Amino acid sequence: MATVDQVINTFRTYIDEPDQTFVPNSLVESMLNLAYIEFRRKVTNIDPNIYARTIDVAAPGSVQVDLTALPAPILGSTATPENRLISLLSVYIADQVNNLPSLVFNSVQSLEALQSTGDAVFFTSNILMFNYVVQRPLKIAYVPGHNVQFQAGLAPPANFIDDLDAFHDMIALYAYKQYAIADAATSEQIVGQLQIRERELIDYLSNRNTAGANYVQNVTSNSYWF
Repeated sequence: MATVDQVINTFRTYIDEPDQTFVPNSLVESMLNLAYIEFRRKVTNIDPNIYARTIDVAAPGSVQVDLTALPAPILGSTATPENRLISLLSVYIADQVNNLPSLVFNSVQSLEALQSTGDAVFFTSNILMFNYVVQRPLKIAYVPGHNVQFQAGLAPPANFIDDLDAFHDMIALYAYKQYAIADAATSEQIVGQLQIRERELIDYLSNRNTAGANYVQNVTSNSYWF
C-alpha cells in the first residue's frame, strides 16, 4: 500500500528536493493536494464507481431537495471535504424490502426537459428539482471530495490515500506538473512517464469491472444506481 509519506518522498525525488531548504512541506502538501484532485478526476472520468458513495435522504414531501440543508450537507459552506459533492451520478427510490431501486429518476439538463420527461430530476446550483412532489425517501449516488492530508509522518489510518495504491506514483507525477509551472522547468522523462501511467490506469480501470466500460458512458441514465 502506498502511503502519504511514500508519495511525498516520490515527489521530492522527482523534483530533486529531498528536504525543506528550497521547497517547504507546506508547498509540497499544496501541490500534492492539487495533484490528488486531478488524479481522482482522471479516475472518475474513466469509472465513477471507484469513489462513488450513496446517502439516504428523508422523504422531501416537496418538489425540491436542498443539498446544503441535509443533516450532513453535501454542498454549501458547512459540507465537509469528504462529504462534498463533486459529481452527481444518480437519484433513486429504493424498494424497502431488498433495497434495490424501484424508481431511478431520469436526469435532465433544463427546466424544459424537466417538464417533458417522466420521473425527472434537474440538478441546478445546490437544488435537486423534481417534476412532482416526492413522498418517499431518496438515495443519492455521487462522487465526493476527499480529506487526505499530504503531511509527512502521519500514522495509520491517516496516512491512507485510497485503494488504487498501484497508481499512486501518478499523484507525484501530477504534482510535478504543478512544480514545473512554478519552477519554469519541465522533464521529458516525467511527462513521458505520466502518459504511460495514464494509459495503464485507463486499461486497468476499463478491465477492473468487465461491464464498466460499457455503462459508465451514461451515468445519468435511469439505469445507473448503487
